[in-house]
Amino acid sequence: MNVNHAEIDLPEAWQRAVDGLCAQPGCVTILGAVDTGKSTLTQVVIQAWQHAGLRIGWIDGDVGQSDLGPPTTLALQLIEPSTNLTTPLRPDAMRFVGSTSPAGHLLPVVVGLHRLAQLARERGAAALVINTSGMVFGGPARTLHAHLMDALKPDVVLALQRQSEVEHLLRPIERQRRCQVVRLPVSARASPRSREVRQQFRRQRFQAYLQGARLQSIAIAQVGVQNMFIQSGVPLSVTELGKASARLDTRIIYGERCADGLFLVADGYWHDDALASVPEQFEVPRVFIMPLSDFENRLIGLSDEQSDLLALGVLQAVDWPNKILYVLTPLDDRALPHVRLVQFGSLKLDPSSGVESPLGNARRSSASARFSTWTRASL
Repeated sequence: MNVNHAEIDLPEAWQRAVDGLCAQPGCVTILGAVDTGKSTLTQVVIQAWQHAGLRIGWIDGDVGQSDLGPPTTLALQLIEPSTNLTTPLRPDAMRFVGSTSPAGHLLPVVVGLHRLAQLARERGAAALVINTSGMVFGGPARTLHAHLMDALKPDVVLALQRQSEVEHLLRPIERQRRCQVVRLPVSARASPRSREVRQQFRRQRFQAYLQGARLQSIAIAQVGVQNMFIQSGVPLSVTELGKASARLDTRIIYGERCADGLFLVADGYWHDDALASVPEQFEVPRVFIMPLSDFENRLIGLSDEQSDLLALGVLQAVDWPNKILYVLTPLDDRALPHVRLVQFGSLKLDPSSGVESPLGNARRSSASARFSTWTRASL
């Protein structure tokens, strides 16, 4: 993490901003599009505060290109004046988002960053710097940053931009007069990274994180499950599974009946036409069906009773009759009993290569007595 200021062409405006932060430390968020130098500016701020003798809370909120935690996570590191920044740091706390982009995961990002900021303050951080993701364009980005302002209540926003690309996010903040906004130029040495380079970075981070991971078993009945229907309803009986299999002409290996519909896991292909009659057959408003392949190499988060992430895991298999998850994870035997929540992520991961891939398209059918409609959705 060590930064040589001469090598990054530290702009004068950056130095003035950092001097101001040292004179009056507080909570700082760093905002900017991708490849504008947010990580570098974060490191400059941290080093300046460290030299000033402050205890610092560093929160990395970039789920795709995290410098602190593994991809798909938010991470907190407490840095003392004596902390060696030239060696790899292990996060003091993490939160699971389950995706390499905040898009579609705004609530976990906002809640997770708020939680980590709370932990940093509880643990005595005198100054707090939060590096946000590069998602700055579009309606979801506006929503994300507006609610981050509400949740984090920063004293200062350091905004990096080449021209005026984040003004649409800054002006509402200024008009509310809720914090100081400091606009900064992008360093002359900041250069765009291709999609392939960013993917390679994530592969390396995943590989390093999972090195030495072992297979662990987790009884579903002993934990809460998030982002998945399991344990939220009443399991189908063997007879009901047989009826669903016959109707759909495929093998239904598991299912649950919940207030919001019927959830099925299919080991094979099914026909949309056959789905139309399933809601009436089971007297449910809608049917959600997903392929068994969505459980193979699924990235999951193993979290404690506070929903703080203990470790990532890669789901290898599910023993459906006995409801046991078999997970490849670096979490050791001593920490395993502390897992209280299994959070399903939104991607699949090859644990040996670190290559990520999207989930297969699950199919959702909703039907009434008079008509049927189908849309594709990821559960």
